[in-house]
Amino acid sequence: MKLIIILVAVGLAGQAARAEETTLTTEEISELLVGHTVEGIHFGAHTRQYFAESGLTLWIKSGDAVPSEARYKIENNQYCSSWTGLWNEPDWGCFAVHHDQEQGLYYYVSEGFRAPFIVGEAFSLHAD
Repeated sequence: MKLIIILVAVGLAGQAARAEETTLTTEEISELLVGHTVEGIHFGAHTRQYFAESGLTLWIKSGDAVPSEARYKIENNQYCSSWTGLWNEPDWGCFAVHHDQEQGLYYYVSEGFRAPFIVGEAFSLHAD
């Protein structure tokens, strides 16, 4: 619950926080995500997402019994995922990754979408 309150408050800070952000490179995004679990607030729910070295990603939100599976790739300074094309032709959605160094938060960012997250150390998929 504490994480949810912190992330919502930071998200509401808006433009002031964005002035302190940097956009990550392909290499920085890979180092940040691959082999790690991220935790955040997406679509109004507490979420966790794990990024396997194989390109498989697992995502779970509060209330889910099991995680969703997808593919991901990191290229052109973006994180891209395909939730509809896991077993056939992928349909990629791509996001820049911004880092608010002062707050210690990261954001997935695309047109009309901005979702905060923090990075954990290893595999962890439970969601409260």
